[in-house]
Amino acid sequence: MSAPIRVRAYVVGFGDCILLSLPDGSRTRHILIDFGRAPNDAGSLERFPAIAENIARECNNHLDLVVMTHEHLDHIEGFYRERAVFDRMDVDRVWMSLPSHPEYYTDYPQARLQKRLADAVRGFADLARRRRLVLHPAFSSLLANNLANQDRIDYLRKLGRKPVTYLARTKKTGANPWPQAIKFHVLAPEADTSAYYSNAASRAHGVALAAASGVTPPAATDGEPAWDFRSVPRASDADQTGFSQSDFARLRRSIREDGVAAARFIDRAQNNTSLCLLIEVAGKRLLLPGDAELESWDMIRKHCRAQMKPVDFLKVAHHGSHNGTPMDALDTLLPVRRARKAQVLVSTKRNVYGTKNPVPDAALIKELERRCKRLVTTDGAPGTHVDLTI
Repeated sequence: MSAPIRVRAYVVGFGDCILLSLPDGSRTRHILIDFGRAPNDAGSLERFPAIAENIARECNNHLDLVVMTHEHLDHIEGFYRERAVFDRMDVDRVWMSLPSHPEYYTDYPQARLQKRLADAVRGFADLARRRRLVLHPAFSSLLANNLANQDRIDYLRKLGRKPVTYLARTKKTGANPWPQAIKFHVLAPEADTSAYYSNAASRAHGVALAAASGVTPPAATDGEPAWDFRSVPRASDADQTGFSQSDFARLRRSIREDGVAAARFIDRAQNNTSLCLLIEVAGKRLLLPGDAELESWDMIRKHCRAQMKPVDFLKVAHHGSHNGTPMDALDTLLPVRRARKAQVLVSTKRNVYGTKNPVPDAALIKELERRCKRLVTTDGAPGTHVDLTI
């Protein structure tokens, strides 16, 4: 008799770290999907050493597969921070989404908008650092989550015995290493991620942000931009910067109006590069969509109709945010009539992200609860992990 399917979700705070133990005949395959935490959730770092050691112990220092869904720190920082543990482990394969390929923007020039925006926002961050400006903590966290990640990605590229496999919906070579017992379906991302921003309004906004020297401000209401970060930077910091009040005011408007807008855009764009996997094993269906947002779900429903069927396990996208799971998709994935067969995981932590739209979204959680026999959240869970047997 084969071993059961086990999903172990580690309590990393606001972030993802999931160890799948899947039966493959007489053996068990161990797959680690992400290991990170949000930059503004500093206390969670204390958990990382114990989590890394638990991962090593559970897989007997051998991971069959490591999956980096996308490049945000709340999905990758733990690998690099606990590299002393991972360096002594045997890792067979590493998978990344295609947009993480070093030559991606050469191969897909239509997707360069995201890179141009990232470069512009990186310029904002560097300027703020040089000027010693005090940025709103939520804005600083947003910048760090999107920009402070190159060394983490470089480390993961060298972690596996085999070369990295870069995957997208239409680029799936190497996506089924154990076809006899375990089948992987790559539902996202689209190979050319500009497809997510092809509508006129979205692309026009992005192009405007990336234009000229970096950015052009969106329209303001009553003289105030409609972004969340009202103290980016604080006016009282003007005396500390060493330049005139008028120059300071101009820089402050630029950061608030342009920098925040561009940072929001690339944050959403990066989420939509998430590697979304449907795994079929032992007669069960497990769906792990990373941080896919609504644009990615639209493409999944358009191109992957054959795979959009009820699942036995769902890892909720984007930590349970309001823009991470379309409610109508739940009718397909988690129909109420089948609630007693489904289990749901939300890797999240309250009061870390979102004031206008708090994460996790209360309405989404309530809806998920009525569609499954068990909903597990890492929010406030004791110890290093919670387990689900599928």
